[in-house]
Amino acid sequence: MKRLTLTFLILAGLQMMAQEGPVISSAVIAVERNNDIAEAKKYIDEAQQIISTKPKSEISSKNLSKFYYHKGLINFRVYNSEDPAIKGLDPQALDKAAEGFRQLIDYEKEIGKERYTDDAKQQIPYVANAYAQRGINKSTNEDFQGAYEDFLYTYEMKRQPPLSQTDTAMVYNAAIMAQNAKMYDKAIELNKQLIDMGYRGQTYKATDAESGQVVEFPGKKQMEFAVKSGGYSNPVIEGDVRADIYLTVTGLYLRAGDTAMYEQYVTEGRKKFPENQQLLLQELQKFFANKQYDKAMVNLDEAIAQDPDNVIMHYNKGVILQNEMKEYDKALEAYQTALSIDSTYSDALYMSSIIFIDQANAIGKEMNALPLSANAKYKELEKRQKSIFEKALPYLERAHKFNPSDEQVTLALTQVYRALKMYDKAKALQE
Repeated sequence: MKRLTLTFLILAGLQMMAQEGPVISSAVIAVERNNDIAEAKKYIDEAQQIISTKPKSEISSKNLSKFYYHKGLINFRVYNSEDPAIKGLDPQALDKAAEGFRQLIDYEKEIGKERYTDDAKQQIPYVANAYAQRGINKSTNEDFQGAYEDFLYTYEMKRQPPLSQTDTAMVYNAAIMAQNAKMYDKAIELNKQLIDMGYRGQTYKATDAESGQVVEFPGKKQMEFAVKSGGYSNPVIEGDVRADIYLTVTGLYLRAGDTAMYEQYVTEGRKKFPENQQLLLQELQKFFANKQYDKAMVNLDEAIAQDPDNVIMHYNKGVILQNEMKEYDKALEAYQTALSIDSTYSDALYMSSIIFIDQANAIGKEMNALPLSANAKYKELEKRQKSIFEKALPYLERAHKFNPSDEQVTLALTQVYRALKMYDKAKALQE
């Protein structure tokens, strides 16, 4: 009895292993004749279980091709269904669809016989677009790592036949998602890849001659062809993110503390985009950190030439001249230029006053070093010191007027009031 049972189990196992053909056919009938996606999904998953237990050599090429193609087709129908019950049959339906179509194309290329390859190739663009859209949805829901994976998979899918396209926009999207997901190494890698690709991030638009609406095209060639055909006019190319990509790379390297790579990409970015003010400012920061003040001044003058009314650039120039290069007259001139643009700019007013306060304090040290017998010299220095404090006073009073909450301004103004023996004002200010 034990032998009969064992023999029966072996025969049952052999029969089960031989059932993929009818199960695949049932899946095909369910989806193509009956449009019963749920039933088709059940059969194709059952066929997957059977096939997974066998080597490919034991499955007819006809059945295997049919299985791969319909695995892709049925799962894609599940993913695209508007019926929540159907869509909920398998959260991995899109991934299985892409896998099925790719397996079909690779397999039929391997055996040299194309039964469903053309049909699968027609589906690939739609699958790729579905991945891109899923990435957008994940990004909206702040699943940045998931969006990164979908955008990158879209890029890889489009690179392969039949599309053989280099969709650099997907790499750009993936780079943004990697940064949002705090995957900084990946973000650096992808942004450097974009630099090597020469990615611009431009949009291509033209006006529909019939409707008058502005239409965006997927690429420059498509836009030019549409205009050439006469159906569209006024072609426009907008945007260029190349400098922004350099800014992203330099920012990520700086965040990682890799100053060598930061400086390398700042220098490279400046050479390629000399008009970009943000890169200019990064190079300025690099020169400042390395105490290359002469080079920093060249950058500031260039920035000012690009934007003469930029009050901050004039102010920064004054700070470097004052604190680092000790050229006080030139610093005061830079602050005056800043104040001619914005008379309420309290930082420029305060720093102007500090030039005079420092001079007055230096005289104070000289006075303290005099012997008690040098009374005439002391009086002379005291008079000179007072005149210098008087020069500082209007700057500080204006700075306090425009920014009364600034503690540094308040402290300096109190000091000057006391130095000028204006004790009532000093007391009122403290109160």
